[in-house]
Amino acid sequence: MASASSLPCEEQLLCSICLDMFTEPVSTPCGHNYCKTCITGYWSSSNLIQCPLCNKKFRSRPQLQVNTGFRDMVEHFNNMRVRGEDETPATPGEVTCDICLQPKLRAQKTCLVCLASYCQLHLEPHQRVKTLKKHQLIEPVSNLEDRVCKKHDKMFELFCRQDQKCVCFMCCKDDHVTHEAVPLEQEFRERKAQLDYVMSQVKMMENTKLGNIKEIKHFVNRSKKDSEKEIADIAEVFSALVVSLLRNQGELIQVIQEKQKAAKKLAGDRVTQLEQEVAESRRRRSEMEHLLRTEDHLLLLQSWPSSSHNKDLFDLLSHSTPPFTPDLYVGMVKKAVAQMEKTLSNEMQMLIHEVRSDGCEAAKPPESVKEEWTPPRDKLMMIQQNDAVDVTLDPYTANSKLMVSADGKQLGFFEGSPFLISLIGRSFDRQPLILGTEGFSSGRFYYEVRVSGSKGWLLGVVKESINREILYFPTPKEGGWTFFNIYNSKSELQDQYFGNVDGPSPLYLKKKPQTVGVFVDYEKAEVSFYDVDARTLIFSYTRCSFMESPPPSSMAGTSLRSRPKLYPFFGIFENDYNNMLEITPVA
Repeated sequence: MASASSLPCEEQLLCSICLDMFTEPVSTPCGHNYCKTCITGYWSSSNLIQCPLCNKKFRSRPQLQVNTGFRDMVEHFNNMRVRGEDETPATPGEVTCDICLQPKLRAQKTCLVCLASYCQLHLEPHQRVKTLKKHQLIEPVSNLEDRVCKKHDKMFELFCRQDQKCVCFMCCKDDHVTHEAVPLEQEFRERKAQLDYVMSQVKMMENTKLGNIKEIKHFVNRSKKDSEKEIADIAEVFSALVVSLLRNQGELIQVIQEKQKAAKKLAGDRVTQLEQEVAESRRRRSEMEHLLRTEDHLLLLQSWPSSSHNKDLFDLLSHSTPPFTPDLYVGMVKKAVAQMEKTLSNEMQMLIHEVRSDGCEAAKPPESVKEEWTPPRDKLMMIQQNDAVDVTLDPYTANSKLMVSADGKQLGFFEGSPFLISLIGRSFDRQPLILGTEGFSSGRFYYEVRVSGSKGWLLGVVKESINREILYFPTPKEGGWTFFNIYNSKSELQDQYFGNVDGPSPLYLKKKPQTVGVFVDYEKAEVSFYDVDARTLIFSYTRCSFMESPPPSSMAGTSLRSRPKLYPFFGIFENDYNNMLEITPVA
């Protein structure tokens, strides 16, 4: 019997090229062994025919034959190694063979018919005996008692769909006699199919979300690039503005310098003229001194003949030029620059507001705000979030029939408390109308009015120069942009709605508005009315002539002080004491 030291070690049975057990081992003329495919592949990939270990070169590729003895020894060693692995003693936690005595070997399979686990040695009958081959073998499990019905001591073979549990054949004749039971294999296939479907759906959702992540990242990158390009373009625009200002500054300095040269030339001409006049005056004064010293009457009378001569002389002496004062333009420049700075500041503020409220990119709320910010779901919500203002009624502009509540939010017909009545300064005596307390000459503003408490009402905006003695509702030509409802008991519809373009234009609404939102964009010259509950646009005025001059297209360059203010405008009709309008907070 060979000693243990005479047996080959595992390293001696490994190919030096693939580092695995020899497959069809062959020997080279130098005595080294390789897998046949390894050495032929090595020679095919190299221009030299040599041994990979000793580098001995061969003139031609040797004829290689499989070393059958060495191959059998490798296979025998490999089988011994596999058998040794199969006969490994079980470690704690592994399923052990139920037949083995101590030490128990690791189980290779579990038989669901025999209800026992077997190592490779004791599993041999199940692989050889015909009747045992029909037994169902599974991977080793230790909890075989969980697969047996504790009541009938039978294997679970069926699945009760009513109770969703595994049962044995006897259970179907006992507690589950009226229940639907199917073989475990059938339920297994169906459950596996369901699991496959669920897994495919989950995988589909994962792929969708991964696609969304990819799109979002792509959008962020593209947005970053677009923002960087926009910032560069904006910087270029402002640089062009600075260059334009510097160019205008140069032109202004050049004009001032030209005026200075012209003034210098004019002053030089005047100096020359005055010097000539002084010389002439000195000559005449010398003549007069000579005549004053003479005693010859005839000479004096002939040399100074008449008073006209004196008049010419005094005209020459009395002719004077006012002193030259330098033209100072720094005050004009400071005033103009201050006005430009103010206008530019206002325009920039409005531009920033437009960009912030554009809705393309929602602004992130400050960290100090703990409430969760809700992005606008439609244009009306965006207007409500960004442009809402606090509007109150001005009782000093109310018709004498109207009453204003103490908080300035409710309007009704005069009847008594709880309303505050203004007895002076009434502006609208012909129509029951009233203005808001504050006017607006720039930007955008929005407010909401509950109209459900009045049968007839009017809402809108008017210029501050509106005629307070109007006989009817003002049109845009008269400086008013309104939307109103008239209750007509003789009409089948009763409620009739109008927009006042060139005159009352009827509007046909599908639904009676309960709360109306009024939105004004001064810069775009637009007035819009919204049904707040339905969140729909009712009617809009466009290209409104808020300013008489210049036209709306050049309003952006106009000083805010010169812009006419627009005032919220309200009215109620029908002389019903129950009629009421209420300015409500914007949600």
